[in-house]
Amino acid sequence: MRKLATLLIFTATATAPVLAQSLPGPQAALDAVVAPLAKRDAPGCAAAVAENGNRIATSAFGMADLEHGIANRPDSVFEAGSVSKQFTAAAILLLAADGKLALTDDVRKYLPELPDYGRPITINHLLSHTSGLRDWGAIMSIAGWERSTRAYTNDDALRVVARQKALNYRPGDEYSYTNSGYNLMAVIVERVSGESLAEFSKKRMFAPLGMSHTQWRDDFRRIVKDHAVAYNPAGEGWEEARPFENVYGNGGLLTTVGDLLIWNEALGADRLGPGITARLQEQAALNDGRKIAYARGLSVGRYNGHVTISHSGATGGYRAWLERYPAEGLSVAILCNGGSFNPVAIGRAFVDTRFPKTAASTAEAKALAPDDPHGGLFYNRTTGKTMKLVVAEGRLKPEGGPVLDMVGEGRFRAGETELAFTTGDSFDLIAPDGRSTFVRTAHFAPDAATLAAYAGRYSSDEAEAAYDVAVDGEGLRLTLVSRPKLSVVTKPAYRDAFIEGDTLLRFRRDASGKVNGMSFGVSRVRDLAFLRVSE
Repeated sequence: MRKLATLLIFTATATAPVLAQSLPGPQAALDAVVAPLAKRDAPGCAAAVAENGNRIATSAFGMADLEHGIANRPDSVFEAGSVSKQFTAAAILLLAADGKLALTDDVRKYLPELPDYGRPITINHLLSHTSGLRDWGAIMSIAGWERSTRAYTNDDALRVVARQKALNYRPGDEYSYTNSGYNLMAVIVERVSGESLAEFSKKRMFAPLGMSHTQWRDDFRRIVKDHAVAYNPAGEGWEEARPFENVYGNGGLLTTVGDLLIWNEALGADRLGPGITARLQEQAALNDGRKIAYARGLSVGRYNGHVTISHSGATGGYRAWLERYPAEGLSVAILCNGGSFNPVAIGRAFVDTRFPKTAASTAEAKALAPDDPHGGLFYNRTTGKTMKLVVAEGRLKPEGGPVLDMVGEGRFRAGETELAFTTGDSFDLIAPDGRSTFVRTAHFAPDAATLAAYAGRYSSDEAEAAYDVAVDGEGLRLTLVSRPKLSVVTKPAYRDAFIEGDTLLRFRRDASGKVNGMSFGVSRVRDLAFLRVSE
């Protein structure tokens, strides 16, 4: 489960309610939203809005190419990041409608390279991020070769996944976002249809719908007309941050805001084929029957009282957001080429002008005493990741996260996420995509001898990597053997567990209590095992 701070979608500050007849026109409203974001010599975004199939507002700002002084335009081509996933999902659903595969099929029917994990992983599991598969890109990051440091392909992603001896969890038990499933589905499309996902998509979706500016980035060297360069902040300026890789299906869609509106209109009109849209936005259910927000390449939620169908995206310096309000016939598409932009906030700020928020309650939250027992250090019973709750100015908040409102005895809420204490020493974190349990723990302060017991070399066949672990002050330094310049210092968290940023390191002991291994945990990967090969 992601930390609470990442579970809450950031939205623009709400404005006071206004009368419907005083709302600004859509173009003026969109211009007002993006105007404060435009800066000289900086990347920017393109934005477009449609209502009932008619374009009602379009805008673009910033530079598509800083080196050559080319400005972004509404028809500039951006990379859509994980907004792309719905297109891969649609390709799978089209093949299912053709009778070429079934969503309940075991993926090993098409990908025999994958291990048998004792329980089938179905195509449906891949579509809803409930497969338990580790994210291949996160594994390669642990190995020292994060994405875009090598020109990865979907075949490379398949090979990394096929090396994994374990899953994050039993298929269907949980939701955990992973790109692996969508890269595997791109391979399945090719093996079932006899065409690459790029060819299949063009024939069955892009060309018939008139999405003339859309294609997959299956060869990053290919020249694409009007392609906006991606950038990330670097000091007081910017540096290029394009994804130099050929994996796609998880991301990699090159498109325009106009083409994304065409796509949303097609979904609203069910133009892909009878029932395809309904199956795309059918929310998944876990093994215990709990329904989650994620459907198939799309997420179902609510904003300001309205049902939304949406997905965000981020890859390199590209940022993307595509949202549809089916009952109101409204669609918003935002594409950016700077890593500092928040397209969700931009899109929602515009939506606020169409659907003004109701006045918020002015009732003050109950103040907590400084010694309130809900504070302390907790760890996720499933993933091992920690969360520190602090009481500050009478409010409870996760360290580095949003303030929580007390909504009942032992119950706190921020947005759509609730934190509910079941005992004084444990709580459940209840989010749209599932529930996880956190247990109170004591902070670990090992002495020099205890730290020295962890030192040694550790190796993993699954990651094809080895690390040297050495004492460094009050923590442990991890150095990648094959690339010694890649080194990080972890700090003690709780017994046998060390943390640095998103990295969780947990040491394993044999029956005699001697350290004989460790496991890596990062976002989208749990307990990647490393065996101790020398002290």
